[in-house]
Amino acid sequence: MASDTELWRGTDYGWWLAADTSGAVGASLIAFAVPLMMLATTGSSAAATTTESICVVVQTVLGLAGGVIQDRYDRRTLMLIWGASGVVLSAVAAAAVMLFGNAPKTSGHGVNGANAPAFGGPYAHVLPIALLCIVVLFSVRDGLLENTSNAMLRGVVPDEQLPHAMALNDARDSTVTLAGGPLGGLLMTVGHAVPFLTSAVLSVLSMVSAWRIRRYWKRATVDDSGHSGNADDAADDAIDVSGAITAAPRWRDALDGMIWLLHDRFQRHLIIAATMVTGASNAFLLLTALDISQGGSQLISAGFINAASAVGMLLGALMASQLVNRVPGGVLVGVMFALLAAGFTGAALVPSMVGKAIFVACSVLALPAGNAVLGGLSNTLVGKDKLGRVGAGSMVLQYGAYGVAVALAGWGMQTIGYGPTCLILATVLVAAAAYALTMRSLITLPTPDRWAEHIQRWSIAQF
Repeated sequence: MASDTELWRGTDYGWWLAADTSGAVGASLIAFAVPLMMLATTGSSAAATTTESICVVVQTVLGLAGGVIQDRYDRRTLMLIWGASGVVLSAVAAAAVMLFGNAPKTSGHGVNGANAPAFGGPYAHVLPIALLCIVVLFSVRDGLLENTSNAMLRGVVPDEQLPHAMALNDARDSTVTLAGGPLGGLLMTVGHAVPFLTSAVLSVLSMVSAWRIRRYWKRATVDDSGHSGNADDAADDAIDVSGAITAAPRWRDALDGMIWLLHDRFQRHLIIAATMVTGASNAFLLLTALDISQGGSQLISAGFINAASAVGMLLGALMASQLVNRVPGGVLVGVMFALLAAGFTGAALVPSMVGKAIFVACSVLALPAGNAVLGGLSNTLVGKDKLGRVGAGSMVLQYGAYGVAVALAGWGMQTIGYGPTCLILATVLVAAAAYALTMRSLITLPTPDRWAEHIQRWSIAQF
């Protein structure tokens, strides 16, 4: 309890969490609503997933520049800009839906002639183009600024409290993102513009909360090479992935994080497994939501699998903060990968939606604890002034995998069907688990109090 009291009262973690949560919920509402609207207006699942892929590509490419921005400028200011741009873009999206969409119609003119939601009005054909342009602008914003709050976390919370904070934050972040499905479906039944209007309000709340953050790590002076003037961080800046003294030219700054992730054997193996999981699992969830919507079910039901996943995350989050400091990290991470593989395989094989929901919920039970371990470890390996670039490098690799997975999955769903495509995605998760569980340096990871010894023993690179 002392740790909880110190975390909530001794830092501005509460304001940070409120800002990040508001932004995450707003983003999840848009992420749920746009593919369903594209599906309804074009009648093509491939068009819906291609839109998602385009957005992922834009966000991924700009993420490298975003990492440099997040490391060079005040992160609270960047969070305020992120929130303000969210208000504007969400309001424009809502206006486009109201202007071009008119009232929905469900008289058999939906996807494949089913009772799926469609849009009427003389300008309904303009809506897909307008939505595509708006969500691309969202992707530009997210690529440059979305990871700012994650980079800022270590500057808000002391290092010794990071695993506990990561357990709370990662579980919360994943839960609200996944819960955006049923909430987005509910809001869309009220009005197709309502999810965007709600996102605008949440962006305002994010701005207000970010403005209240006062106690956080701030970059001091920055010299011409982009290095911090802080004494502690100057020492960190002098060490690259090979341990040699370096003064990297400015043009390499954007790639520093990715180079570090791919250079060290431990980080390289871990990021490969993570990209496989991120791409396959999220593509599976998106295809399932599209399959339900395409079948003529209610919009709320399209988020049913996501809701089941959120329940599993919540149950796992209740145990995560206690497990991280008591159970060896390698055990928690190993269980996480194994459950993801087993759960999604079961979900792919079971025909009923209830059965799929149960398997998905079980698959993510260990995800909060595993992510807390990996997130806490990664944050302790990286200097505070480099977290933006490392986060950007990770985003490029994982979002890139997601973009490819979504594009291929959409094509697969349209050619070989939903069931076979999900089996292929489950096979990828099994391969990722097998790959991760062969890493001795990972499965032997101890509790956080012995991480320093483990890092030295396995020669894990620091940045």
